[in-house]
Amino acid sequence: MKLFRGERVALTVCVVAFLVPIPLSLRLAWDESMASEKMDGLRYATEVVRRGEETGAQFYRAVRLLNEDHFAPCSPQEVDLMRQIDVGSSYIQMVGRISGGTLECTSLGTAKPIDVGPPTLVTENNVSEWMDFRLGPVRLDRLDLLEYKGVAILVDARLLVDQETEKDVNLALIVPSSAGRLRLVEPKAGFHSNWLNPIGRGQSISFLDSGYVVSQVRSKARDIEAISVLPVSNGYGHVKRFAMVFVPIGMLCGVALAWAVRRIFRIRSSLPGLIRIAIRDQNFHVEYQPVVELSTRRMVGAEALVRWRRGETVISPASFIKLAEDSGVISLITMKVIDIVSRDLTMLLKLAPDFRVAVNFSATDLKDDVAKDRLIELLRKSGVPPRNIVVEATEHGLINGSESPRVIEGLRDQGICVAIDDFGTGFSSLSCLQRLGLDYLKIDKSFVDAIGTDAATSGVVVHIIEIAQSLKLRTVAEGVETEEQAEFLLQQNVDYGQGWLFGRPMSIDSLCSRLSSVVAIRNTETAALSIQSS
Repeated sequence: MKLFRGERVALTVCVVAFLVPIPLSLRLAWDESMASEKMDGLRYATEVVRRGEETGAQFYRAVRLLNEDHFAPCSPQEVDLMRQIDVGSSYIQMVGRISGGTLECTSLGTAKPIDVGPPTLVTENNVSEWMDFRLGPVRLDRLDLLEYKGVAILVDARLLVDQETEKDVNLALIVPSSAGRLRLVEPKAGFHSNWLNPIGRGQSISFLDSGYVVSQVRSKARDIEAISVLPVSNGYGHVKRFAMVFVPIGMLCGVALAWAVRRIFRIRSSLPGLIRIAIRDQNFHVEYQPVVELSTRRMVGAEALVRWRRGETVISPASFIKLAEDSGVISLITMKVIDIVSRDLTMLLKLAPDFRVAVNFSATDLKDDVAKDRLIELLRKSGVPPRNIVVEATEHGLINGSESPRVIEGLRDQGICVAIDDFGTGFSSLSCLQRLGLDYLKIDKSFVDAIGTDAATSGVVVHIIEIAQSLKLRTVAEGVETEEQAEFLLQQNVDYGQGWLFGRPMSIDSLCSRLSSVVAIRNTETAALSIQSS
């Protein structure tokens, strides 16, 4: 079965709408997995920082207690207090006194002073630190000695990163203020140097780099920062678990989205949908066909004819007006035409104050006051006199609507003229025309075409003219294309003519240009007559 272009597009969009949510759900599963890994990494690093801050708190507590005890330095009473502090602290391995670069005494009962030498670094908080400090014969490796205000503690930094976890995690602890970002805890192999770059105080970040999830947490109060590194492969198990949830959801979303796209496409591809889109995108415009006074051939007005441009194609009203009426969107088109005409009339009236423009109302527009009220409102806002507007309605629209007489009366009460269009093609009677109270009767083109021919309807035009004249209606003949037709209509006292003989539908710019020429000629003739009479 051959598919039209629109159907092919709809099918393609539906397939894409169905398939896209599946990879998106996999992507979402991956993102959720990585988010979970980042949360774990931040949790590990945060725990390291917490332990470091707790160690710092215990250290400063020891400093405060020893410097406020009023015991002689390294006296038995102070050494006993050191032991109490040591036993009551979870991360401190030893408490001691340092003076002049010498460890004088400790809670471990050090027998003689120990020369500690220059510190490895001094933090921004004025804490001196010795890395990999070895305490005499005890030979405890990889301990860190910290001193502040003469009080020293010994810390096993490995305890700060010792966490039980099922994951392959690599942890490090650094001193951000040190020039080389000195590491208190040496991580495992494969730890990239760029991961040691410090972040803002009190901040935390997590990112992917070289197949690893890297998380950094810096203490707000202490000069420490923890870094955790997890291989991305740790998250594969999470991906599988998340995928079992998200992929079925994605498939359901795909089915729903494909159905919605197909539904929307069908709605938008229908005439009502296309018309609404065309109005929104300003694809409707108006052309004006001149109306002339037959006795003088002077242009006195024009009929506004709506046009629909789709791409490079201009669609004739005959192709969509009837369908628009049947589908209930014709009023949208009428409103658009009213908006355009009310704007264009201000330009036309500057050239010819008596110029009239006819606007078509559908049968739907005559069922309520919406179109009428909109027209009156725009005329008031633009300052256009109501006498310069003629509302045209078909015989069918005028006769078959119960509200039509009331709407027509409302228009005429405002000074707007009303014309019956396509007269003679329906079933209206003389009494109906009398009851409606109209101003103009437009003779349908089909009757004008029969003038001067042997067609059965060739004589009908005369009867229509007689009916109009008996009701004192001004007459407008549509579709005048030959001089023979124009002369015949003039002999029958038809007031106005409209058709290709007098001008084809044209843009507002072309109409203004032509009207300017007509006004210039008229002014010239008037001036000449004035000179002759004088």
